[in-house]
Parts: sequence; structure tokens; C-alpha cells
Amino acid sequence: MKKVLLLPLLAACFAVPAQAQTQGGYFGLGALSASTDNARDFALAMGSTAADKTASGMRVYGGYLWNQYGVEAGYYDLGTYDVMTGAAKSDDFKVSAVTVSGVLAIPLGSSVTLNGKLGIAFTSAKYRCYPLVVSCATTPDTNEADIAAIFGVGIGWRPIRSFTLRADLESIGDVSHAAGLHTGLYPYTVLSISGQVNF
Repeated sequence: MKKVLLLPLLAACFAVPAQAQTQGGYFGLGALSASTDNARDFALAMGSTAADKTASGMRVYGGYLWNQYGVEAGYYDLGTYDVMTGAAKSDDFKVSAVTVSGVLAIPLGSSVTLNGKLGIAFTSAKYRCYPLVVSCATTPDTNEADIAAIFGVGIGWRPIRSFTLRADLESIGDVSHAAGLHTGLYPYTVLSISGQVNF
């Protein structure tokens, strides 16, 4: 009897259309693709054969909205960028960032939002040289830490109240890199797809 009474109640809950989220907390996890010119410029300077321009990674984030405005914090694994000398990997750059941003969620319909973000990123760019492939005398391993700006736009689709699917395009600018005489500030363009739980 209890099961019979529960069925119409559950159906009513799922029949209520989800509203675009402009209030409340959320937590998300997603896959990303990031691109930068750092590894390729390093390969060109060192006479290496080739290097990655793009890499795959992931991001974890959470935040809270108050009437469309809010804050969001996240961790971005921006991937590993390999440098090849001949057929072997001779160097790589592993890059990550911890971010804190102000966010804005603008409803575009009953269950869709346009999202904006502006904040700061605490970046880490780890360089590693492989001595079995090349000489590392002039390019010892380094770990460059710095602060950069992050901004982005995205779309959120909320098919049910507790879940949102997000697509975001973001830029993390002026990430500091150092590998021997090769130093510089390089931006990263990040495209991500995330699943988000809403509270």
C-alpha cells in the first residue's frame, strides 16, 4: 500500500520542470582539454623534434550562488605536455591551477543558464628533464609557482533540480614557466564538460 502511495508522489516530483540555477550551492567534476604554446616554443629553442600543444586533464569545483551572483573555487589539472627528441620523450611540463572566482549565472530559459567567471588562479608548472635521453645539465627540473587571471563563459543545462550539465570555455593567462634559459608567461585555453550536483 505504501508503494502504491509513493508512486504518484515520485511522478509529481519528476514532473516539476527544473528551473535554471541562480541560487544555492553546487559541486562539479569534469574532463577538460587545454592548449598552450609553451612546450612547442621550448622544443623549438632546444632543437627537439616535436612537442604537445594540447593535453587532457580534469577539474573539480564547487561554489554558491546568491540571486545569480556567487563565488566558485576549483582545482584544474591542465595536463602533461611532452617534448620529443627523436622517438623518445626527453622533457615534459605538468601544469595545474587552484582558482577562486566571482561568478554570474544569467537565466536563458526555464532550465538553461549563461555563466560568466572572473578570478585568480594559483598556478604550478613543473618541468622535468629525462637524463637518459638528453643532457639535463642546463635544464634541471623546476617547479614554477605564480598567480594569473582566469576568466570564462559557459552554458549550464539543468534537466532535473539536483543535476546540471555544464560546458565551459576559459582562459588562464600568463602562467609562468621556467626550464633552463627558456622562461616565459603562457596563457592556457581550457574547454571542459562537467557534471554538477546542485544543493
